[in-house]
Amino acid sequence: MINPISIKCPECGASLEIEEGRTSAFCTYCGAKIILNNENEHIIRHIDEAGIKQAETERLIRLKELEMEDKEQTRERKIRAIALITALIFVGVGIISMAISENSMMGMWGIIIGAYIGLFTFIRADQNSKKKAEKVNLNAGKIKLPSSVVDIENGDYRNIQTAYISLGFKNVSVINLRDLKAGILKKPGVVEEVTINGEEPESDQWYDPNSAIIITYHDFS
Repeated sequence: MINPISIKCPECGASLEIEEGRTSAFCTYCGAKIILNNENEHIIRHIDEAGIKQAETERLIRLKELEMEDKEQTRERKIRAIALITALIFVGVGIISMAISENSMMGMWGIIIGAYIGLFTFIRADQNSKKKAEKVNLNAGKIKLPSSVVDIENGDYRNIQTAYISLGFKNVSVINLRDLKAGILKKPGVVEEVTINGEEPESDQWYDPNSAIIITYHDFS
């Protein structure tokens, strides 16, 4: 006769009757897979198969993204190399033309075209570098600070606080300076200073959402 054993599902907490000697079972309530080890005591371990599959899918997607990024970077490097070689050829031909020909205009144009190609190549490389850095920051969950938030002159602390929270910052504190007596020179609620991790915020800079933001403002005691 097979004796059943009582266990609890680690996923939903339902009481289950499992045949003694079995090494695995499924919860009849939530479908969770349970692994049993019957040596000295019953050890129940939940296998999140959906989570494992999701993690594997995300890993494969990320590998594909990295592969595509590598191909794009390789293509960009080839384009830059060709452009720089072309620029050097134009400049070299221009210099030679100016040296051996009485008509220096053609040589001058060769140098100008070569310089333009070289400049355009470096500008494009700089733009691609900025885009790559922006993508890295976005993937890391960082927040780019717009200039509208940095410009706080005569701003109300409640508006500034709401703006930072709306951007996604999680650690925003406000401090009342309690320095007003009549409210003539400074209006109640006007921001005195905003700091991020103890420093003045800078526009178009990337910050961690958990950065410590402190907003001080003027008000009555």
